[in-house]
Amino acid sequence: MSPLKRIMKRGHIYHVYYRRSGTYRFIGASALRLIAALILLGVAIYLINTYVFDISSLANYITAHFSTPVVLSSFFASELTLGLLAPEFYIVWAKGFAHPWLWVLLISLISYLGGLGAYFIGTKLHKLPRVHRWMDEKFTVQFKQIRRYGGILIIIAAITPLPYPPICIVSGVVQFPLRTFVFLTLSRFARIFLYAALIFNVV
Repeated sequence: MSPLKRIMKRGHIYHVYYRRSGTYRFIGASALRLIAALILLGVAIYLINTYVFDISSLANYITAHFSTPVVLSSFFASELTLGLLAPEFYIVWAKGFAHPWLWVLLISLISYLGGLGAYFIGTKLHKLPRVHRWMDEKFTVQFKQIRRYGGILIIIAAITPLPYPPICIVSGVVQFPLRTFVFLTLSRFARIFLYAALIFNVV
């Protein structure tokens, strides 16, 4: 069998699996969720910036009262654990610098490295039975999703409002292939740059 036919056959197998497992519906719903999130984010930032307070002033306040290492460390800690601090907050903060897109790149890199760190945390937690049982209860939905959708879920979590760090941790727990994970999570850069483009045009 020629390489082209093997690729086509494998593609057909994936297509059938994705159709039967509901992956295409999941992707469509996630795309709609991303569009809705972008619209709501843009409207919320515009309204806050226009009628509540100047968001740029808030960014300047944070820059003046908190050192850059502290701000970036807080973001890394968030991306390494449960992702409680939204990247959008740090994107707004980055706008206050002379070269904001370079700072967005740095934020993207920190988020990416945080995801990798979360993956390795997951691999360690996998070896602790008591913690593993706790995670089985805490992240039941994420375990079901990653076993059902695999790498598709990692990409969607990286670029949509789905919780990204927990998915990275669960990926480590279930021993998702590291090489594939490292590649798929590069989509995190696309997510942060997309949100930065929106925020920079609104604020």
